[in-house]
Amino acid sequence: MKDNSFYNKIHRLGRITVVCALISFMAVPFGLAATNGISMNIPEILKNAIPLLLTFSISGICENLSFMPIIGSGALYMSCVTGNVSNMKVPAAVNAMEVAGYTAGSDRADVVAIIAVAASTFVTTAIVFLGMLFLAPLFEPIYNNAFLQPAFQNMVPALMGALLFPFILKAPKQAIIPIALPIIAILVIGRKVFSSNQSYIMVGVIILSVIYSLALYKKGKISA
Repeated sequence: MKDNSFYNKIHRLGRITVVCALISFMAVPFGLAATNGISMNIPEILKNAIPLLLTFSISGICENLSFMPIIGSGALYMSCVTGNVSNMKVPAAVNAMEVAGYTAGSDRADVVAIIAVAASTFVTTAIVFLGMLFLAPLFEPIYNNAFLQPAFQNMVPALMGALLFPFILKAPKQAIIPIALPIIAILVIGRKVFSSNQSYIMVGVIILSVIYSLALYKKGKISA
């Protein structure tokens, strides 16, 4: 049974941290504009920001709904503030829980996920800082090599595939819809249209996956 006082503290601290982070993020452009005497055209800013806000809001909500049961609320708050959620923080948390032998959603798994995300944040920040100082000039020819560019452009899909494969093996019946539907959508509407509307497609796939899993459960094909 979960300790409600612990999770209440997590949510309170997480909300405060997220609000502070948002204020800090917004303070950078406004502060630079004020320091350099640059006027800000608010209507023009809103005109360009609202479409992005609508698109990424849907994607963000879907990601939070899908990641929270896996890594827990505490790790998710920390991941959203520090960034690199899908390609760094979630894999670190999932791997840490598997190594520790805890099931996702349990109290101990949530604590392990928080520690893993915190450690990942410190390590990532240190590596990026040191790489920026010493390694960037050395690796720039490799990053800009035309032959290797496709590999760097597909690192996140490859990482997510490796992360999802164990879950697919554990629940192959439930994995049919979330894997098959996006593939069919790409073949039918094309990659360009799919990329432009992937946030909306994600919502539809999640809803249909839940309905499909519920149907399998009611028919006794899967257990809770």
